Amino acid sequence: MTMQNTNLLAASCRVALASYLHDLGKFAERAKMEVNVDALATHKTQYCPFHTTDKGGKNGYHSHVHAAYTGLAVDMVEHIAPDLIRGDMHPFINRDQLQADHTLATDSLVNAAAAHHKPETFLQWIIATADRVASGFERDEFDKYNTAKDETPGVQTGKNHYQARQLSLLEQVRLEGAAPKFSAKELKWRYPLQALSPSSIFPQLREKCEPADDGLAQAQYKKLWEEFLAALKSIPASHRSNWPLWLDHFVTAWLTFTHTIPAATAFGTKPEVSLYDHSKTTAALATALWRWHSARDQIDASAAARLQDRSDWHADKLLLIQGDFFGIQDFIFADGSQTNKAAAKLLRGRSFQVSLFTELAALKVLDALSLPPTSQITNAAGKFLIVAPNTAEVCTQLAQVRADINQWFLHHSFGLAGLGLIGQPASCNDLLKGNFKSLMQSLFAALEKAKLQRFDLTATSEPIFEVAYPQGVCQYNDKLPADKPEGHNKASAALSRDQITLGSALTREDRLLVVRDSAELTGGNLIQLEVPVFGYRVAFTQSQEVTGKFGTLAKDGTLQRCWDFSLPDNLTDTLWTGYARRFINAYVPRFTELDLQTQAKYRGIESDVSPDDVRFGAGKTLNHIACEDRQPKSDRLDDVGQWLGQVALMTLKGDVDNLGTIFQQGLQEPTFAKMAGLSRQMNAFFAIWLPALCATEFPNTYTVFTGGDDFFLIGPWHSTQQLAARMEAEFKTYVAHNEKITFSAGMVMTKPGQTILTLATQAEEALSAAKGIDKNALVLFNERVRWPDWSKVQAAQDQLERVRTSYDLSTGYVYGLMQLIDLASDKSNPEHAMWRSRFAYRTRRYVVDKIREPDHRQHAQTELSMALGKQGIEDLGTRYRIPLFNHFYRQR
Repeated sequence: MTMQNTNLLAASCRVALASYLHDLGKFAERAKMEVNVDALATHKTQYCPFHTTDKGGKNGYHSHVHAAYTGLAVDMVEHIAPDLIRGDMHPFINRDQLQADHTLATDSLVNAAAAHHKPETFLQWIIATADRVASGFERDEFDKYNTAKDETPGVQTGKNHYQARQLSLLEQVRLEGAAPKFSAKELKWRYPLQALSPSSIFPQLREKCEPADDGLAQAQYKKLWEEFLAALKSIPASHRSNWPLWLDHFVTAWLTFTHTIPAATAFGTKPEVSLYDHSKTTAALATALWRWHSARDQIDASAAARLQDRSDWHADKLLLIQGDFFGIQDFIFADGSQTNKAAAKLLRGRSFQVSLFTELAALKVLDALSLPPTSQITNAAGKFLIVAPNTAEVCTQLAQVRADINQWFLHHSFGLAGLGLIGQPASCNDLLKGNFKSLMQSLFAALEKAKLQRFDLTATSEPIFEVAYPQGVCQYNDKLPADKPEGHNKASAALSRDQITLGSALTREDRLLVVRDSAELTGGNLIQLEVPVFGYRVAFTQSQEVTGKFGTLAKDGTLQRCWDFSLPDNLTDTLWTGYARRFINAYVPRFTELDLQTQAKYRGIESDVSPDDVRFGAGKTLNHIACEDRQPKSDRLDDVGQWLGQVALMTLKGDVDNLGTIFQQGLQEPTFAKMAGLSRQMNAFFAIWLPALCATEFPNTYTVFTGGDDFFLIGPWHSTQQLAARMEAEFKTYVAHNEKITFSAGMVMTKPGQTILTLATQAEEALSAAKGIDKNALVLFNERVRWPDWSKVQAAQDQLERVRTSYDLSTGYVYGLMQLIDLASDKSNPEHAMWRSRFAYRTRRYVVDKIREPDHRQHAQTELSMALGKQGIEDLGTRYRIPLFNHFYRQR
């Protein structure tokens, strides 16, 4: 990166930080941050609108007092951030310039951040405009909002700004026709005011969540405020000299402690957007607007006036850049001669690579356009959105990035995978409430079109490659040519070797370093990937002490990013470690001490695994996972004969139903900040909560990929069913019991040893069958069950196990039920109606042979008829095969 680009990036970072901090005062004021009374009065006069209540203009009130607190709270951030006082502060002035000429004070960073409700200068209007556009405010609506008092109870909530808690956007989604406009009082669910953790992303009922008095409400804010300040102090000091690196850490800290703080509570505003999502979208918009104006040298008072009167809001100043990784499944499930022997490592390595490639592609765009990390609005499930200035230079640079990424994928994957990259111009008016829905639809359409124009093959790209295979094909991906580096016994492709390296590293490491390709990383027990990705090198490390040794690389700008991807130890751990976080890690099952003590359950798979595989802390192979649902028959755990249950895997694949409709028309008044929040919340269930749940309660489940709106899991055959049911039950709570938001899933049971591609194909077919007509269903053992009926299947399973034990039902008797199911479900069979009489006859014969007392016989006949005949075959039909299959497989 040239010095000019470095300076432009640093300046863009300053604009982004000022924009991020514009509502810092809301956080501080609600936490009752201690302030000097005189200083507060001065800041109110400087930053807060004053509204008279008499004709003389002497009496009145200041509204939006949080702006005054922003001016005061920035002082608390200054000493733990990059230098905000001295040196080059472009486009703002530094403190020395301020002391030399007090008339320049309105162009300081703190003033630009705090004056968004009373803007005067160009930079203040940049942030003020972004603030309004992120919220989708029309002019009249904002003018009314700007006069509202903070301390009065909100019309929407009946709570003041201390007590009001954030609403759930997911509760408000509707799919049919025009989405209704809910009042806050109609909505039952709120988010708890807690730091980010797997459990705090779930809404709670309003009665449980909203404090009834200011004291408790302010105490919750104070605790969060103190934790936030402590978090900023924990960011490595050496990273402060690297603006984008530090800002990336800051964004994660801001997410962690503001993800459930309502951004707005005044003037009847529904508190439905978090302070994090509002700040993020405001920062991205402000940076792009400033860059657009700067490129045209329109940064004077007249430019500020046009922003104020909205006379240029129709101009396409913004470029919304979308990235979309395509060919994900072909990439993850690529096959080769040795794929199955390294299946587990390849799965987790390839899945992580998809997330890594998407993150690095977004970084490549940001880097090329000299944009800060705050310009990236979303990144989940292989898709990202970046807000950039719509200038000729940016469009040219974006085209070059697209070409570079295309060539990388063509070279390394021969086009089996790739990344679509498009830019769509937009104006400030496009993001207002009345227009944003149309913008969303055009963005979706543009992305769909891009999928049909992959690699620009009709333009300059070569459609045929001259490729030599002197070492044959890669043993892990038979589409790629192999090579044989020194130290390797078998030939393979470098990309596949990186996947194996990743698969091993992810069980031990939890921090990732990204540096420029030209940089050298040495020492520190680093695990480095062999293939540079889009001009970056990637290395893994574990401890903070090791990571801290790279302060020199941070200071000279070589270290581009440092990401933490560790999983929490439990569902309540705060997800902050002092570094930027990316939710891109899958959960990896590992051997525990209990597994080592019960190794007898693994007998029978010796020919497919190595004895050395079973080591404490090592990742489990799929063969070992297939044994994990076996149960001890007695207290003797060292004898294979004492373990019961099928050795098998269950593949679980699913996604949210009607996702496109949810985003395009689910909300009554969508805005940019709302869409960012809705995307983040949808992703969080699968990317944050689900891996944490597996780690804590389903430790034998591989999360192959989880994020966005979909998931792909492989686990033991029976406990994976329990996991699916748990997911569905928790998802109901997560979406505030909104019956319009559901997910479907397909489940396939297989013996270990099937190719990964086979598992994926069969699971996809099952998922397609589950979607059916009305969706909200799962397919298991080729039987489709709607989720509302799953409890009946579970109840029938419990009844079967109970009567099986109570009456010592023979395998032959229970197996005979399968034939009766076939008969009952085949209405074309003339004997169809005879299933009841045959069931009654077989049951009567069985109880007569088994039970001597006549009274007990009659009771048994009645109970079996109800549990197996009525609640089983009659009520469930062919779906009753699910409890029966489960029963048989647990006995084998």
